[in-house]
Amino acid sequence: MKKWLFILGISSLISLGMNAQTNAGVFTSSIEEVHQKEAFFKKKGLTYDIDIEFGGKPYMSGKITQTTGADKIKIEKSDGATILYNGTTVVASGIAKEKLGGARFDIFTWPYFTGFPYKLNDPGTQWSEFGKKAWGNHQLNTAKLTFTSGTGDAPDDWYVVYQNPTTKILEGAAYIVSFGKGKEAAEKEPHAVKYSNFISVDGIPIPTKWTYHMWTPEKGYGQQIGEARLSNVLFLDKADFSKPQNAVEVVAP
Repeated sequence: MKKWLFILGISSLISLGMNAQTNAGVFTSSIEEVHQKEAFFKKKGLTYDIDIEFGGKPYMSGKITQTTGADKIKIEKSDGATILYNGTTVVASGIAKEKLGGARFDIFTWPYFTGFPYKLNDPGTQWSEFGKKAWGNHQLNTAKLTFTSGTGDAPDDWYVVYQNPTTKILEGAAYIVSFGKGKEAAEKEPHAVKYSNFISVDGIPIPTKWTYHMWTPEKGYGQQIGEARLSNVLFLDKADFSKPQNAVEVVAP
């Protein structure tokens, strides 16, 4: 009897794993399809102007250029500072030593939000907790995204991804920022990003307004705390990712 219970238990675990994989495949592929993933990755890169504010104050303004796979990224800030990721290291010029940690956060964070619909099946991604949750006055499809150990600068980060059940568009995501403070502290104040003002660039939908909010699992996004606006969005055949003069390396914390 114990032997059969053990076998049934193993079978149930295998079944649960297969169901999770199936759910993840359906969930992510439907988002990727409506966001034109195949067409997106046929492009070499993209560039856009970005203006970000938090707490009613300017946070960053400038131009971001990145490959579609985000393996190379350049931020040219309006104050003259430059941050560059060449696929291996991060370097910066024109940024005070005490603010270099913020430069590393910026180079990975904002391009990640730009390419989020295309990052759902990156190496190290794990999916669970499929269901429906409130997002404003609507109930949207959701799933939780976590990462295997060693993935990126902040493998303890997680996202709850919200998908419109009708259009299949990625409406936004709840998330934590563990970079520089750890998971426990980050989970005390989870936030959400809400995508809107979509435009079509070469047939690919790009959200040009991202609002940032407080978040709870029960209600979804709440009070707005910040906003990012994109303009002059263009896809590129090539881009310059050469190292800026007087650049210093920005290492992970």
